[in-house]
Formats: sequence, structure tokens, C-alpha cells
Amino acid sequence: MIWEKGRKTKRMIMASVVCIATGALILGGCGQDDDTGTRSEKPRQQETVNAVTADTERQREAQPYIEEPVLDDWEETQEHMEEPEGGIEKNSFADWEACLEPGEPGDLRADAIRGVTVIKDGQPYFAVSYEPRAYKNSFDCWAVSVPYQSMVAVDTEAMYNYFRLLAEAKLESAADVEREETGLDGSENTIYVAYFEGQTNQGGQAEPDRGILYRFGGQNEEGDYYVEAAGKVWMIHADTAEELFAVNPYDYILKVVSVVSIETVSKVEIEFPENRHTMQTGKDGFMFDAREVDSKTFYELYTEIMSIFIEKELPEKDTDGIGRELLLTVTYHRNTKEAPKIIQRYYAYDNTYAIAQVNGTEFFLVSREALEKIRYDLQEA
Repeated sequence: MIWEKGRKTKRMIMASVVCIATGALILGGCGQDDDTGTRSEKPRQQETVNAVTADTERQREAQPYIEEPVLDDWEETQEHMEEPEGGIEKNSFADWEACLEPGEPGDLRADAIRGVTVIKDGQPYFAVSYEPRAYKNSFDCWAVSVPYQSMVAVDTEAMYNYFRLLAEAKLESAADVEREETGLDGSENTIYVAYFEGQTNQGGQAEPDRGILYRFGGQNEEGDYYVEAAGKVWMIHADTAEELFAVNPYDYILKVVSVVSIETVSKVEIEFPENRHTMQTGKDGFMFDAREVDSKTFYELYTEIMSIFIEKELPEKDTDGIGRELLLTVTYHRNTKEAPKIIQRYYAYDNTYAIAQVNGTEFFLVSREALEKIRYDLQEA
């Protein structure tokens, strides 16, 4: 059955950096990336980290849907910096499912999709959606709310590959099949798609205006699945249906703990057990440990602390027995009230790995060696 296939163990090797400005099919948002070379994953992610620290003028120009710009007045922004903990971003699916007009499967195209949820046996399994925020750069518009609570950066190339699979799925009418033969009644295996019906090759608005709920039922004698959408019953090829439900959320994220645009940061605190460092931007320029540094040095240090790569998912086992030795805390204070404070805490897992906690969520392991390198480099800076 579809839901019994489990997660596929895949690791997509992608070549291109997530699109920042030009070529975006969603005007002002994250676009597809058609480069399909074969460079290794970590260099690609390092380029993504570098892009966040680079000049952001092109990113601002590519965000026409931003309604509230980053606050410029330094004193005014300080009142927003005292939140005790960072927050978890909300997603739009509840509103979309309640409010969007029903769409037709034949209308769907990959670049029109603004969100997808996958439900297996009645349980949310995967959800990705386009969630523009005033404080986000164009490559950070997409969010995986299930299972990662919107605390990761999305690999848009992998995501659009999934969208294409869904949009190009061939559906054949099964209107002549008796309802009781389809296995649709009571099925809790669904895929919901939110999309913009007016999408063209030149682009489209950020907000979706249509939604389609696909409900998957049983199989016919040939092994193909019955699926209900837009009030009609269809057949879908078994291989396509099983691939849609075999989605592995881990394959759809960049393996970087956090992507925090330097444009939205006022101060960064880096705390090890034995020492502490502070980076700060504002009316006094760029400061590192209370001394002024040039922008190049500041950007290099900022890239250093953001270049903590995810090595693997945190195993699904009880971690309460693990001694919670705190190895490092990185706090990103923001310069705009819309942006949540980001607090990363790294706890010892074993001699090789550390647990990465971001705003209270724990999903991944990182290298302890990488944390030690940051400690050494900041001491030497």
C-alpha cells in the first residue's frame, strides 16, 4: 500500500544555489533552479550561507510583496529585542483549506504551487508552503512546517521536483466504478495542494487562489490506485502514487542549521562554557567583541558561525538520558519586530555529534568538531 512504503533513503546531490532574485517564477519570491550539475551538497550549502551575508540590495528589489520594511531607526528597534525566547512561525494551510476555491486537477502546473501537505493514515507527514515575511530573503520564503516546524531552509530544487511529479501525474477517469470498490470512503491518505490558477511563464502572485484535495483509496486489479479530487473519481498509476507518498522530508531541506539574513540582525551572542563573543551592527558600524571591524571581517565571522551543517537527523529514540552538556549557544537578536529571535543551543550527544536545538525544537545532529573549529577561530579573530 502507499502508506506502507515508508521513507525513501535518498540524498539529493544538487549543484545550484537557491535562487535569490532573477529568474524567480513567483514574482518577488523563491524561484526554481534549473541547474542540475553534480557538485557536492556542502559546498552548495556554503554558497547559500555566503549569499545571506552578501550585499542584499538585489534581494530587496526582488521582494515587491513586502509590506513592512525593516525598521531603520536604531533606538526604535531596541525595544523589540527583549523577547526571552525565539518563536515558531505559523503556516497558512488552515486558512487556505478553509477559504480557497476548489480547483481542477487539469489546471495544475508545478510553478503555480504555493503549498503541499501530505497526510498518511490521518497523521500530518509533510507540509511545505510559500510563506513570505518582511524579514526574509527570497531564498528563505518556503517553510517545512511538518515535521520541522518551519525551522529549516528548504531545498527548492528538490521541492520543485516533487511539485512536478504531482502536477504531471496522469489521472484517468474512473466514473464508471462503483463507489464501494474504490476504498475511498474512510481513507485518511490525502495530499492537499494550494496553487495560483493564473500562473504564467512570466510569473504569478504569491498568494494561492485555488486548492485541490486528493484522497487516495484502494487499488484495482492492475495495482493502480483510486483517487478522488474535485468531486470526481480517477485512477492514478501505482508507481506515481507510491512515489508521492514516499516523500522523505529530510530530502527537501538544505543541511544548514539556520539561515538568518544578516540584514535582519542587530546583535549575535556566541557563548561557549569558557568564553563569550559578541557581534553587533548598528549606528556604530560593525563591532566584534567591543572593537570595530570592517564589513568584510564581520561578514566572514558571521558566515563562520552560520556554517554549522546538519550531519543527520536526530534518531527517533528517547534522549532524556543523554547528559545535557551545553557546548555552545548562539543567539541572533533581530532589528525588526516581525522577525523572531533565533536561539541555537548545541548539546553533547556523543563524542562525535551534538544535538542542534533551535528555538526549543530538536531535529538534527551536527559535528562537534565543527563547533570546536568555531570556538578556535573566534578566539583567534
